[in-house]
Amino acid sequence: MEKNNQFIKQYMVEFDVPIPLTDNFLDLIPEQREALDLLFAEGKLLSYTVASDRSRVWAVMIAETESELLSYIDNLPMTPYMDYDYCELMFYNTVHLMPAMSLN
Repeated sequence: MEKNNQFIKQYMVEFDVPIPLTDNFLDLIPEQREALDLLFAEGKLLSYTVASDRSRVWAVMIAETESELLSYIDNLPMTPYMDYDYCELMFYNTVHLMPAMSLN
């Protein structure tokens, strides 16, 4: 992926959610959603997935540098409550399903 002749790197970020979930952590959900919506809108966040048991979260993010990635992670309201790790991806493919358009 290239932007303005600079290569954009893709990263998988894995967060460990604290168990048990505390009220302080849960109270941050609205702020977290706002921050995620902004990253999606800016094209910095490609996917955000929560495990069914709520123990882990996976996010695919893009950044020009590792320090840029860390700034996105650190600005998420829930990050201080979670441990995380990340790795650079070779590639990230996904399918975007679009509803069929009717010409009627």
